[in-house]
Amino acid sequence: MLIMEVVENVVWFLVAVFILVTFHELGHFGVARLLGVGVSKFSIGFGKPLYSFRSRRSGTEYVLGALPFGGYVKFIDEREDHVDSQDLPHAFNRQNLWVRTAVVIAGPAANFVLAIFFYWLVFGIGVPGVEPIIGYVQPGSSAEAIGLQRGDRIAQINGRKVRSWGEHRYYLLDQVQNGETLTFTIETPTGENKTVSIESSRLESGQMNPLILEQKIGVLPRIAPVVGTLIPGEVADAAGIQVNDRFMSIEGVPINGWRDVVEIISSRPEQTTRLSVLRNGSIKLAVVVPKAINSMNEVVGRIGVGPANHVNVVIRLGAGDAIIRAVEATWLLSKLTVGMIVQMIQGKESTKSIGGPLSISKYAGASAEYGLTAFLMFLAILSISLGILNLLPIPVLDGGHLVYFLIEGIKGTPVSETFMYRSQQLGFAVLAVLISFALYNDVLNIFKF
Repeated sequence: MLIMEVVENVVWFLVAVFILVTFHELGHFGVARLLGVGVSKFSIGFGKPLYSFRSRRSGTEYVLGALPFGGYVKFIDEREDHVDSQDLPHAFNRQNLWVRTAVVIAGPAANFVLAIFFYWLVFGIGVPGVEPIIGYVQPGSSAEAIGLQRGDRIAQINGRKVRSWGEHRYYLLDQVQNGETLTFTIETPTGENKTVSIESSRLESGQMNPLILEQKIGVLPRIAPVVGTLIPGEVADAAGIQVNDRFMSIEGVPINGWRDVVEIISSRPEQTTRLSVLRNGSIKLAVVVPKAINSMNEVVGRIGVGPANHVNVVIRLGAGDAIIRAVEATWLLSKLTVGMIVQMIQGKESTKSIGGPLSISKYAGASAEYGLTAFLMFLAILSISLGILNLLPIPVLDGGHLVYFLIEGIKGTPVSETFMYRSQQLGFAVLAVLISFALYNDVLNIFKF
């Protein structure tokens, strides 16, 4: 079973890498051809060619490689190969600075365009979510201070309509990072409307985390108290609790949401606890003794159950609204990713969040298992990350070439081949360190050292 899971994760990882890297290279290729730059080879995949042909019109060789790890574009360039006299006007090294810059930028730009396309598809297909109804207010939190209560529905955030709990996660994070005031329009269970505000500067600072409502403001969504997962052999299973049972009361206390179940059971480790559940229209009684578990330096009770899939709304947008939301999502996530990199350099953000191929494989497989929209959103996030990574000012990456062009623009002549060679050696060393660090994090995260 574990082997099959690993194989599936690897397959989805290869699919993701193949799509994203190939589209990145198509960006370079397309702009190069548009601006008259000669391309000697365009390869999808690496290694032994499975199929190839050469265009009579352009002379470009198109190759399908055996290893589906992306692709590459080889330009006609006097610095790398002999160039026939008739092809010299199309050599990359002979193009003006703006043409070369456009060709280099086109790769990362293609990744951002691809992310917008994926998000557009997602918003058109429909994003599953949870109703924006508060099911729990953390005692002593900012939410409690401004009067938010269980049963309140979040109708608007800063004038934006709210249709699901996580609809505006990245927008909220961006607003908090910018120190903006958060204004919530609330509909109470009695049908009244009220407006409350929170100053971002008053929220607890910490790592960049999109769970603003949950971890910064202190509210959780209302989740039905229905059993979705049951650990075989654990307390609940032994007591006859079944999947799809709905908790009605525990120790005589009515249950309104899953958080009630967690709070009461957690507070009763090793104590006999009476509960009732609704099953197929009938009330069933059970007696359990929650197992004592150490959690966060505290002993709590557990009976081995988890909530059912609580998706109860789907946000589906028209084509026009979907493209607007897709552009915004790509912009916000790009901005937040750059901000996270800056904070890592400053030591304000943990570098443990840097993941390598093992983590990416795990997330690729998990998102594919959840369905098409989840996998498309994963591809969008990964495409944005790839675009930003390639824009980093590291020699051998696109960003490094842009640095060369900036130097050339300032001093009027290209950087020397010696400088380029030495800096690229340094770039390879930096990439090797980053890759090693990412793999180290992968090992720590997967094996929980």
